Amino acid sequence: MRFCPMPDSEGNATLGLLRDRVPSDDDGYVDQPVPLQGTWAKTTYRIPKSAMLALVAAIGSQRPLLVRGEPGVGKSDLARAAAALLDRHFMSYVIQPYTEYQDLLWTFDHTLRLGEAQLQSRTGSGDLKAVLAPERFITPGPLWWAFEPGDENKPPCRTAYVPDEEIEGFPSDNGVVLLIDEIDKADISLCNGLLEVLGNRGFSVPNLKRRVVADVTRPPLVVITSNETRQLPSAFLRRCVQLDLSLPANESEFVDYLIEIGSVHFESMSTRVHEGAARQILADRKQGGEIARSGLAEYLDLLRVLDAIDPDTDERLRWLDELEGCFLKTARDR
Repeated sequence: MRFCPMPDSEGNATLGLLRDRVPSDDDGYVDQPVPLQGTWAKTTYRIPKSAMLALVAAIGSQRPLLVRGEPGVGKSDLARAAAALLDRHFMSYVIQPYTEYQDLLWTFDHTLRLGEAQLQSRTGSGDLKAVLAPERFITPGPLWWAFEPGDENKPPCRTAYVPDEEIEGFPSDNGVVLLIDEIDKADISLCNGLLEVLGNRGFSVPNLKRRVVADVTRPPLVVITSNETRQLPSAFLRRCVQLDLSLPANESEFVDYLIEIGSVHFESMSTRVHEGAARQILADRKQGGEIARSGLAEYLDLLRVLDAIDPDTDERLRWLDELEGCFLKTARDR
């Protein structure tokens, strides 16, 4: 497996930026503002030192970053925070059970091409070769967009995949952070199919008789998330820099952690409300099963409701009691 070296200019600039932001304290963090983009909300993401070091390792080695952990712990938003930290364009693709690795590269609309062929056979008008040209039916996938940012030299978007729009200050000219979300939902063949693509930073498009290769002046950062619902292939794991995001197992540390994160998102909210909500989520977490458990995402949702209800602290605490159990996550036995 071949890994292309990163050019000194871009590599040094990117790694220098990250190196200067890595906290010196093991418990340190970076509070990174993340802008609104499409359906992704504006937020602030607290990047722990372990995640900053994982980003350094992934960018420096040009390997994808595999982020593992339970749902709602902040895996997807880490990719957005990384894009904001590096002033890069953020793109995302959510894996489905039916997703194949080919979908991440490009898709070919055979049905549309067959329809065009049938129409031409009936009308007999137009240049059949031009009408049925392969480039008219190919839609670039997310990895194609990550490897070749911008619209140049690519077939236009059609039905299969449309990349997230660029926002001011985070252009694709700076490179791309691509989030491949929940890869564990797909069949094991998807991971195996991506081994060479991610390793060599390129793939062939036989229909166009060309090869798509990552732009060495702005190599992408590919962030892959897994909820660990199934074991990923060992060969795939070896190709990735791995980061495990987890919530503290100790109850008091869990509550303190939630309060700390809550204060980042809701600075003006009373500490009493933060703590009361954290303890309620802890109680919900104890009642939940291993498959579905309340966690950080539910805590922030609860604070969001309380923030919208009333600015008065006592009123929020009253509503906290009223909302008990609303964010309890359980899975029913079948």
